[in-house]
Amino acid sequence: MIYNTAYALFTSSPIAYHLNNIQVKFSFTHHAAPMFQKNKTTPLQQLTVWDPVLRSFHWLLVIACSASWWSEGQDIRVHIIAGTLMAGLLLFRLVWGLVGDRHALFHSFYPSIVALRQHARELLHLKAGHYIAHTPIGSVMIFILLICLIILAGTGMALMGLQMGIGLFANWSATASFETELLLQNIHLWCFSILQLLVAIHLAGVLVESLLQRRNLVMAMITGKKTKESHA
Repeated sequence: MIYNTAYALFTSSPIAYHLNNIQVKFSFTHHAAPMFQKNKTTPLQQLTVWDPVLRSFHWLLVIACSASWWSEGQDIRVHIIAGTLMAGLLLFRLVWGLVGDRHALFHSFYPSIVALRQHARELLHLKAGHYIAHTPIGSVMIFILLICLIILAGTGMALMGLQMGIGLFANWSATASFETELLLQNIHLWCFSILQLLVAIHLAGVLVESLLQRRNLVMAMITGKKTKESHA
């Protein structure tokens, strides 16, 4: 009886009234908050895309090309060493493209016409495509770069044999004509000029795709990992 009387007095008091208002406000804000909150960030998962061998090849090739470019007309010894290293790396890449890791295989990123058109439309509309490894247009650039580098290294080694009598083409110097040497030299210089343009386009493409995909593609070639939205 005393308990019921005390409870009735408390529930009719101003304190109980204010507590009840606080509870109602809390309940409203608790349930209404999600309506005004930003969309939750989609969980990201790390995927291993580039294997250590491919990453090592990439950065060694960058070093070899940079050293070869820097030493042109300055230090022929460095130029020869860098060019020979580049040739060896390219030979290894051809083999690794046939027997290497999944994303290093040539057939794994050979683009189709449909994929190229789709990727071109995405770029025109500044939309990010969902690509784990190379993008379709990026794949084309990789093949063009490899072809250009192979021609550059091959003509460089041929000139090394013709002009210095060393290397794989050393015995060719006795039979090759001056016109042949001049042609090889011109091809070598043309390829080098084309390579500089291709590298500039490649770097611009990496920057654009990094912004569109919101992923650091340069860091991905260092760590081997890319982020992917997890829908689980």
